[in-house]
Amino acid sequence: MKRSILFLLAIMCLAGCAKRANQSATDENVEVTKIYNLVILDRSGSMMPLREAAIQGYNETLEVIRNAQKQYDLEQQNLVTLTLFNNFVTDVYDCDTVQNLPNLLKQDYRPDGMTAMLDAIGLSLGKLQSKLNKLENATAVVTIISDGLENASHIYTLDRVVKLIDSMKNQGVMFVFMGTNQNVQQTASALHIDEYKVFEYSTEGMKRAWKSGIKASADYYDRMSQYNKDTRGMTKEERNNYYRDRNKKDGWFDK
Repeated sequence: MKRSILFLLAIMCLAGCAKRANQSATDENVEVTKIYNLVILDRSGSMMPLREAAIQGYNETLEVIRNAQKQYDLEQQNLVTLTLFNNFVTDVYDCDTVQNLPNLLKQDYRPDGMTAMLDAIGLSLGKLQSKLNKLENATAVVTIISDGLENASHIYTLDRVVKLIDSMKNQGVMFVFMGTNQNVQQTASALHIDEYKVFEYSTEGMKRAWKSGIKASADYYDRMSQYNKDTRGMTKEERNNYYRDRNKKDGWFDK
């Protein structure tokens, strides 16, 4: 009886070792993709009526990214940057791992002032592109949320921002624009951003827009899992071209 028990324990140990060996072999074949999640959020005075909806929507988006990180931990490393803008541009945090991030609080988001949207986009993208250029396997999704037109930038012009966006789209970066109180399609088109969502200037309107964006985010991380498999062994240029082409084909929001 004692020998039988020892024999069964030996078999179980061998099976466990084999399983771990297979897992290690699988892990070695996985190329982890760094995904930079950049959110550029308007904090000008006119956002005050939408304050709670903006905070709630952002935090729910953050939770989607956290869940994606847990689900695809062997394939993705999700880093988050939150940039707020009014007359000034402020990074609440910059390229932090999503597991370490707290939710956005009311004291972190106090709308006032004007709308330096071009400066916010230009400064944020400049830093992001510098990081992407140094990495072999990395991409990004950039979400811009604004309730009004540009009226306070003094560093970046529209032409400079568009050149940055075009360059990064060719690197496979996904751009999303959500807006209200303006011709959103015209603003997105001027920025060369194809994916946009118009929301009603109200708490409920913003909540609906965030809800749509949250669903799109979850779909994106699922797709990135497949992209990771498809691009294994590719060069950086091949991978960027793949991301660029798939972004055009798969889009962001449900049409």
